[in-house]
Amino acid sequence: LFVASSKAAGMSFLSGSFKCTYTLGLVGLSVVGFLLSLYTSYVELRAEQDRSYRALCDISERISCTKVFTSSYGRGFGIVGQLFGDGSLLNVPNGFYGIFYYFLVAALSFNDNLFAARLNSYLILVSNGLSLYLAYLLYFVLQDMCIVCVTTYAVNLISLILALQKIQVLARAEQVRERMRASAKAK
Repeated sequence: LFVASSKAAGMSFLSGSFKCTYTLGLVGLSVVGFLLSLYTSYVELRAEQDRSYRALCDISERISCTKVFTSSYGRGFGIVGQLFGDGSLLNVPNGFYGIFYYFLVAALSFNDNLFAARLNSYLILVSNGLSLYLAYLLYFVLQDMCIVCVTTYAVNLISLILALQKIQVLARAEQVRERMRASAKAK
């Protein structure tokens, strides 16, 4: 009994440190994504006000985040305006969606239950789908390179990896708890 409970306690401690690592990783990446989204929104709004504005991420004609952010795909992902009209309240700069999204991912990351972790993973998976769509537009349609965009895609991909690993750790910890409950009932 002592060996079994010490192993379970060790597993609990180990899974707890892993959960903390994944939580901190997801929150840290969310902060980076949040800041990138703020910068994206700032650049787009500033460029709309001042056509001569040149952002720090505008390195050359083919490496320009301002060109991407102010394109038709820089608002509502190029979809919302087509569905609801350019004047729709939902047709906001993509960075605004990012600000909300990364805040939500960070908030869900602090919760260490399996349901919240799965919900977070689904949200992050959707963001990776959007990243693929936007990367396609960036490379093939706009024929541009956007450092902020590519960094955001990397943040989303690494977040997905961490979120899936966190689910595995939480699921294993849940299995251990279930075995311990079953073992306690059997005695």
